[in-house]
Amino acid sequence: MSLERMDTQPKAAACVNDAGSAGYAFRDQMGRVLLGMRCDECGSIFVKFALVLPVLFAIVGGTIDYGMLTRQKARLQVAADAAAKAAALELTIIDTTKNDSSAQSTARVLGMIEADAYVKAGSLSVTTRTETTPLRVTVDVTQDFKGQFGVLVGEASKIAVRSVAQVVGKPNICVLSLDPDTDGAIELWTKAKLTGVDCAVYANSTSSASIKSKNNAVMSASFICTAGGADGAKGNFSPEPFTDCPVFDDPLVSRIAPPVTGCKATGLRLLNQSVSLEAGVYCGGLSIAGTSVVTFEPGVFVIKDGPFLVEDSASVTDEDVGFYMTGAGARFRFEGGTTISLAAPKAGLMAGLLFHESKEQSASYTHEILSDNARLLLGTIYLPKGQLNIDAKKPVADQSAYTAIVVRSLRLYSGPNLVLNTNYHLTPVPVPEGIKGVGQPVALVQ
Repeated sequence: MSLERMDTQPKAAACVNDAGSAGYAFRDQMGRVLLGMRCDECGSIFVKFALVLPVLFAIVGGTIDYGMLTRQKARLQVAADAAAKAAALELTIIDTTKNDSSAQSTARVLGMIEADAYVKAGSLSVTTRTETTPLRVTVDVTQDFKGQFGVLVGEASKIAVRSVAQVVGKPNICVLSLDPDTDGAIELWTKAKLTGVDCAVYANSTSSASIKSKNNAVMSASFICTAGGADGAKGNFSPEPFTDCPVFDDPLVSRIAPPVTGCKATGLRLLNQSVSLEAGVYCGGLSIAGTSVVTFEPGVFVIKDGPFLVEDSASVTDEDVGFYMTGAGARFRFEGGTTISLAAPKAGLMAGLLFHESKEQSASYTHEILSDNARLLLGTIYLPKGQLNIDAKKPVADQSAYTAIVVRSLRLYSGPNLVLNTNYHLTPVPVPEGIKGVGQPVALVQ
């Protein structure tokens, strides 16, 4: 027998009414089952269903709530990991004795969590702990979780995540750009390469494109850190840059400038000559051209009120020599066909500094290394007001035990490969304070 509605059969209707249920809505197969039951059997089923329903509700609701809790915990863990790594990285840069690192870490955690649109930021508790041996930051985040069904209670409703970021290794400064806000404060184009060996690249610019590596250019170092943002594809950086890093203080700002005395020569231009030059003040600049071969005697060469030019196929060599650039037009330019072999002083006011630009310069000058044979540039190039452009077809500085660059901005064009080594133990030329072992990468250890 088939039924369209249960109310067409009195027996079924009576059975349903005795059970006190709204059975009028059941059709088809349920109707057939109920027709074969006695009223007392039908009522028993509904009683059992009423007893089981809360259990089913708890199971289904608990499953949904637990899934939501698991997702929330995973998101909190991501935020805590990111904050712990950022806080640990900041500890490697700032003077922790002058800052409340715990408060800064907590603020960073909360900021990252609140910035995540998928994380419910209510009822959060964040604690941070900083250790110095080893240097690491521990971040604990707890949260009371309220699901949609309210099934999870007590300890089951609490979320707790922990992240521990530890400083590992001690890289040194490859490049530090001091420009505070320019796009491309460190910039690589075409097939240019910047290869930092066991050292780090820093940019203080807060621009959204503070560092650029475009086309087939590759910026490679132990780690790359910018106060702003990075512009380039993943293949243009190795590793991926840290962004929104703290601003790095100029580590050489306290270096004392050498004295500027009377002029050794004025407007000196050497053409097709092989000579040895004494240290001193070269007013109006110094030009070396043609096939000249010039050897610099140990000491400090002050290039005042004019450029230091090496042109044509000229060659310059020195050991234990530093160049101090000061006054109007004080810049250097080494053209493509020249040979440049320079090593910084071992002692004195210019110890470890190959080039030192005056911090009192009234204008920002562009210094250029275009030479295809500038393989030895041993020491630190310090141009706090200037821009350094490198555009060569062959490696630059790759035969130096170490080279560090602290400049306002750095540009690499065309296809040079600037190699910045850190083999400090292979040379008697000292590493200026603040260059070695500053800023260290971090890794999650828990």
